[in-house]
Amino acid sequence: MAKIGIIGAGIKGLTTAYKQELLGNEVFLFEQSDRVGGALVSKQHDSGYLTEDGAHTLLLNSSELERFIHSFDSLKSSFIESNPLTKNRFILKNNNLYPIQPTPTSVLTSKLLPIKSRLKIISEIFKKPKIRDTDLSLKDFFIEHFGEAFTDYLINPFIAGTYAGQPKYLSTENTFPSLLNYERQYGSILKGLIRNKSSFKNKIISFQSGLSELPIAIAAKLTNKPILESQILDISKENNGWKMCIKSKELPSSDWYFDELYCTLPAFKISQLPFADCIKKDCPKFESIDHPPVSVLSVGYHKSEIQHPLNGFGYLIPEVENKKHLGGLFTSKIFPNRAPENHELLTFFIGGSRSPESASSDTDKLIYELAPSLSKILGINSKPRFIYQRFWGQSIPQYNLGHSQFLNRITDFEKKYENFFFVGNYKQGISLSQSIL
Repeated sequence: MAKIGIIGAGIKGLTTAYKQELLGNEVFLFEQSDRVGGALVSKQHDSGYLTEDGAHTLLLNSSELERFIHSFDSLKSSFIESNPLTKNRFILKNNNLYPIQPTPTSVLTSKLLPIKSRLKIISEIFKKPKIRDTDLSLKDFFIEHFGEAFTDYLINPFIAGTYAGQPKYLSTENTFPSLLNYERQYGSILKGLIRNKSSFKNKIISFQSGLSELPIAIAAKLTNKPILESQILDISKENNGWKMCIKSKELPSSDWYFDELYCTLPAFKISQLPFADCIKKDCPKFESIDHPPVSVLSVGYHKSEIQHPLNGFGYLIPEVENKKHLGGLFTSKIFPNRAPENHELLTFFIGGSRSPESASSDTDKLIYELAPSLSKILGINSKPRFIYQRFWGQSIPQYNLGHSQFLNRITDFEKKYENFFFVGNYKQGISLSQSIL
């Protein structure tokens, strides 16, 4: 049985601890804050609204993930699926919302794209296999396969909504490696998607009290409960293992010895770790990874104050539309218990790498700048009855061109310093689903 130390009790730290315990190891999990879950923060407000600071939904995209969720009794009883009437996603074009669903038929029949663009999509099926010797931006990759209109009005807003990023900067190799594999094997992305379609039916889920139920449930199942409000004073190599000097609210400063250490902190916090000087000089410069700022603004209205029927999941805004925000979720349509009776909760995302200067901790400023768009897009002309904002000064890590070289430096560090592992959304995918498995 190995003794495992884990730094950080966000979702990645918790799932790493849980899996290590299943392997029969003794695990100790250290968290600087007074709670587990990291960016998963759900808040039930006295006004009856339920907001999320981070992820708003969890995509169940495999039977493995579904089994994991259902292995926790508290989650199984609290499990809620998204409203089936919210299948539509909207894309903004000329202040009009065009409904679209994530299916080839919906894309090809939507009036969002001109006929020429739709013909380009159909012709993509005939592309020949191709092996690239250099990385390519997502923008260039998708233009090559599907054309500019498709890239501008589907890929650009999708990337803004998921990565808070811009396709012209992101690496295809690191962001969508499966699509590059399809290109190598089939030539056509469409052909690859068709031939590798999973039999599992994806579900979008959450829990009655929000996604923060997930980390709480995992933490409750650990043999050794996470040590909260802990401070790491020193990290050094000790023979084949590692030594950490730690103090916490409940424990005095003391040395802990581990066979293996896992760092699950966000990339922008890793440079703060107190490695011994001889180790610190070899540590990759995690602070070089871009994490654009994002404001998550939740607002509530009476149903009568919204002219749009909100008959979908939400909407995304292409960069070419030149708006202040990236898009919005019809949160209480997705999960009805997110707002009091006869009211709606909407959540808007502002900033990202497209417009970092638009993100702000000044809620009044955000409301003022968003108001004209809400009037034109959703027919909202009144002041919100409920307002809550979470400002993330550093949000999602960007897998920009050249990211592979950075990942190689992580691998080199782990080879040189055995039994120390970096685990996080900067190397294994940014989605909540990828952070769990």
